Amino acid sequence: MVNQTSLRAAVVFLCLAFQAAAQDIEVSVDRYELARGETLTYTIRVFEQRQGMQLDLTPLTENFDVLGTRTSSQIRSINGSVESWTDYIVTLFPLTEGDLEIPPLSINNSRTNPINVTVVNQGPRSNQSSEELFLEIEVNKDSIYVQEQLLFTVRLFYTINGIRNPQFTELEMPDAVIQLIGSPNQYEKLIDGVRYGVYEKRYVIFPQRSGPLEIPDILFRGEVTDGSSNFVFRNLNTRRVTAFIDGMTVEVKQRPAAAANSPFWLPVSGLSLEDNWAPDIKELQIGDSVVRTITMVTDGLDGAVLPPFGAADLNGANTYPDPAEIDRTFVSGAIVGTRVETMTIVPTVDGNLEIPEIAIPWWNIDTDQPQVTSIPAKILNVGTIAGAAPAEQAVSSSGNLEELLAMPPVVDQDMIDEQAEAEYVEIEANWLRYLISAAFLIVLFSIYRLVLRPNRQLVNHYMSSVKNRINERYSPANNERVAFQQLLKTLKRKEIHLIRTNLVVWCDHFIASRRIANVEDILQVQEAAELHEHINDLQTDLFRKSGDSKGQRFNPARCIQTIMTLRSAKIKQSKQQANEDRYSLPPLYRT
Repeated sequence: MVNQTSLRAAVVFLCLAFQAAAQDIEVSVDRYELARGETLTYTIRVFEQRQGMQLDLTPLTENFDVLGTRTSSQIRSINGSVESWTDYIVTLFPLTEGDLEIPPLSINNSRTNPINVTVVNQGPRSNQSSEELFLEIEVNKDSIYVQEQLLFTVRLFYTINGIRNPQFTELEMPDAVIQLIGSPNQYEKLIDGVRYGVYEKRYVIFPQRSGPLEIPDILFRGEVTDGSSNFVFRNLNTRRVTAFIDGMTVEVKQRPAAAANSPFWLPVSGLSLEDNWAPDIKELQIGDSVVRTITMVTDGLDGAVLPPFGAADLNGANTYPDPAEIDRTFVSGAIVGTRVETMTIVPTVDGNLEIPEIAIPWWNIDTDQPQVTSIPAKILNVGTIAGAAPAEQAVSSSGNLEELLAMPPVVDQDMIDEQAEAEYVEIEANWLRYLISAAFLIVLFSIYRLVLRPNRQLVNHYMSSVKNRINERYSPANNERVAFQQLLKTLKRKEIHLIRTNLVVWCDHFIASRRIANVEDILQVQEAAELHEHINDLQTDLFRKSGDSKGQRFNPARCIQTIMTLRSAKIKQSKQQANEDRYSLPPLYRT
């Protein structure tokens, strides 16, 4: 009897042990069909959980984005039978449409079963039913020409506090060039009596082929502080929030027939050309050098895609072009491209030097008509090098030559004696100078032969390093004083195309809160708010459309006064801070 009882107990123990080893696991979803933009709740139920359980969610990331995780433990007693389990609840966001599989997951020595779900494209524009978070997209045109700029804006409206790590879907489209306009904007907007925070990103898109341009769906993901945590999942002190909006389609038109034979295709709203000469080209001679600078500014294209236009061979002159300077900026949310070409012209023959016309055809997207902007041809008068002509002119203006030759010479003996004495002294002084110069040359030669020549490589390396250190130290990018003086010089000369560049370089020294790479960075900080008005006026003058009759807005004198005031205040503040640091008391307790 005892033996039978012991045998039954052993069998029950083995069955329980086997059941525990298998560790019963169930998986489920809240629904098997959902719309694009909606989330899915995936539950993993583990019965009789043991300590030290390891759960790997990495396989889920192939078709889903894991937005959040949480746990729930329960104990139930039925007719004296106690049952316990732990639910691991995972919030999933489908990355694509169609039939998707939730793959098996490994939990210790067990493995879950796969689950298939279907995602259809008929969901709401936002997955937040409470409207605490939603998206909005906008384009400036429903149809554009190929390679024309399209302004695309995506806005996130939210009433949730403390959103961290905001991430939008990367805007990627085949056969299109996409550029982000500056940094995201943040502001507030009142909608139906509710105050929303707005997080706005702006893009400029250049389609490279005609046909429908499919702008993809936009997904936003972020984190909101929650405060819950456990030992199985990581980063459970935050919850993930999402918002989704369908994409749109923009029609891209082909190049119009009126511009089919044009050498350039520039669909822009404005294009300007201007050239500058230095020095004055009114008086030129053979061998003189003159520098011509041609600037093209377009409203609607990047400077990198603008065609070359200034490098041309001239009959009767040698040309030496410099590499083109290419730039782009954003004015009122639209791109403005600049291409500057500079060349040195050296006349080789006298006479008339013809500078040909430069004509740039472009397509006006505002009027939907072709236009041509040009710089007219110029004729430069090149003269010969001055030689005998001035001497002949001097002789002809000296009066009657025969009378001058007939006059008897006047002899001044005192003058002759003084000249002879001066020559004697000069000869003696010359011999002394020759002797000193020879001795100096011998010393230099000795130093070169004994010291410099055997160590030529070391000397060259040392001199090169010294030169580099000096150039680096006194370059505008590394020296605030040099950058300030350079900026003042361009402002006094009213060199409007160089003022913007030098202003950015100096502000990179002056503004300590962030790195300054362009004028947009200056406008986004309040540390130099006094410069914002000057920058806007400068941008307006730089990128004014051709034919604009408005007067110049930028005032270099006022800008100089503002910059000097800001710099003086900054220097005074730095001196005060240095004095405070010098004479401040040390901390009472060391840390």
